[in-house]
Amino acid sequence: MDGLNESQASTRLIRLHQQVAARRLMPRACRRLNDTIDLIRLRLDVLPEGLYQPVPGLPVRKARRAAGSRSRWTAMEPVVARLGVRTAKDIGSNAGYFPIKLAGLGILVVALEADPRFVRTTTTAVRRNRLDNVAVMALELRTDTLGLLPTTDCTLLLSLWHHLVKELGLETATQLLRGLWDRTDKVLFFDTGEAEMPDSFGLPPMTPTPDAWLTEYLRESCAGARVEHLGRHRAFDADGLPAERALFAVVREPR
Repeated sequence: MDGLNESQASTRLIRLHQQVAARRLMPRACRRLNDTIDLIRLRLDVLPEGLYQPVPGLPVRKARRAAGSRSRWTAMEPVVARLGVRTAKDIGSNAGYFPIKLAGLGILVVALEADPRFVRTTTTAVRRNRLDNVAVMALELRTDTLGLLPTTDCTLLLSLWHHLVKELGLETATQLLRGLWDRTDKVLFFDTGEAEMPDSFGLPPMTPTPDAWLTEYLRESCAGARVEHLGRHRAFDADGLPAERALFAVVREPR
């Protein structure tokens, strides 16, 4: 090298090699640091209740709704396969269990969630499962945000409708259900709190039985639908006590 003695040239060459090696190691170190931060954040986000769903890829041993989540998926998966679902959205996706299960079938999924804790948890789960077909959307479902949602083959509205009734009233909750159905080409999966929920939720009397009332309600609210009952599955009431809820597949009849 011009103007440099042998020792200086050797030192410069060593430094150059060190810089190149550092550049190669930096992305790996950043990924490790990012993973560590994600896990710390996850531990904080699941306090004090713990994880709600048994999300693959997350190092949390116990999920409060593990059995109910798995039994719902077991009932839903054959319908998804039968109808040839290729795109889906989960409204109120919580920790991302159903979006990740759908994505594992090669389905493109939007996971819609308003709670920042669950947005972070779902994002971490998607990354740890190395999925590139799940979009995590931080958004609250309202009448003024409904138009932002895509039309998909499949929509999941699980354990959310009773919260919509409580917060917005039955009329608006029904309006949102109809709007989601308009953005669903093949099937909408639905369940909700029933008689186990307290009067403060403002749910209508589900007579003669919740199964019968909800079947008729879904038929009336979702034009051109056939309603399939997919069994009753484990859930919890407002106090965390065990309960069961009906799961429905609202299937769009051929036009």
